[in-house]
Amino acid sequence: MKIGLILFFLTFLFPTLLRSQTKQNVYEKLIKINYRNIDTTNADTKAALKVWQSYLMNCLYGAAVKNNTLCLKYWNEDEKTKTTQPNYVFSMFPGLFYFQTTILSIEPSENDFFKILNCNSEVDSTGNLNIQAIYFVLVKKVRGVYKLFNYFYLEKDKLSRKSVGMFDYYYPGNYPFSIEKAEQYGKFCDSLSILFEVPMNNRIVYVVDTNSISLIGHFGCIYLSTYYTNKGGQYLKDQSLILDSFNECDEHELVHYFTVRKYPEKMQFFDEGLATWLGGSMGQDLSYHVKKLYNHFYRMNADTTHIMDFPRLDQETDPAYILGGIILKYTTETFGIQKALSLLIYSDRQYTPEEVIERELGIPKNKLNSFLLDYIKKYSGN
Repeated sequence: MKIGLILFFLTFLFPTLLRSQTKQNVYEKLIKINYRNIDTTNADTKAALKVWQSYLMNCLYGAAVKNNTLCLKYWNEDEKTKTTQPNYVFSMFPGLFYFQTTILSIEPSENDFFKILNCNSEVDSTGNLNIQAIYFVLVKKVRGVYKLFNYFYLEKDKLSRKSVGMFDYYYPGNYPFSIEKAEQYGKFCDSLSILFEVPMNNRIVYVVDTNSISLIGHFGCIYLSTYYTNKGGQYLKDQSLILDSFNECDEHELVHYFTVRKYPEKMQFFDEGLATWLGGSMGQDLSYHVKKLYNHFYRMNADTTHIMDFPRLDQETDPAYILGGIILKYTTETFGIQKALSLLIYSDRQYTPEEVIERELGIPKNKLNSFLLDYIKKYSGN
């Protein structure tokens, strides 16, 4: 079922569904329960299932009526005091609840918690089942009421912790933590705070591990289709949280911390371009990726007719990030950094990147392709 159709159905028919048996039939399409492996005769298991199922239903309905607070009542107060959107998994994979959720099992866990195992999936046009995520969420009875918790709520106490500057690092005990890189990160953070004129008024949690699978495991995720590379990073704006499997100094993700606050309506093309220009991408600087693009376009005779739409080269290099980085680098060198930052003022609800580039930089849309190819060659050193 398409997301738009789901939202239409929930928005206009939800009041009727509340009064009819049809309601259950509709939500059964979106939220399935593996009753064969869930003991609903057990009062705790049944209560845990109910609170998670109700949360998912309210996430869907809240999205339909543009009220994302409807589901908060099911979450625990400790985590709600830190953020208005406490579900880490749904921040790591925005819109995950739109995919069909199958609740696979509910098992007792440590400290009187229950672990709920979920699988989110969709069936494509050919009938194949595509799994989007497999993950745990926790439930516990708090003062007589069952509440939801992130898996990380317990996991963080099992990790090593070190505070450096404004960052609280969490990492496995066998991780080779580098205080030098952490201190370097603090200096980069100070420089960005001055550049964006945004003070650092809250601490940032930084979870680091050696690979993406281990990294997302700290948040109860067995599999996330959005984490399809061995190494990666992500900034969760609602929780002021950085996830990273490179090192303690992912400058790319820190740029996002500031652009989220300074330019809430920014286009992804310019946002990722700036983060790549200032902080690199996938552990490599912009020049590294530009050289890869040059080799691909000029030495392998790739079709360069529409390079703005070119797909990802591999796990390491995404042309959209690199082309955005080229535009931001060119703008900075030609007009200055403030002109480059002005590109982030525009919203994709009104403009396309091509329109902004023509409007601000004077590069016509029909000349942009050749412009980018020329600068790929120039910035690659060829």
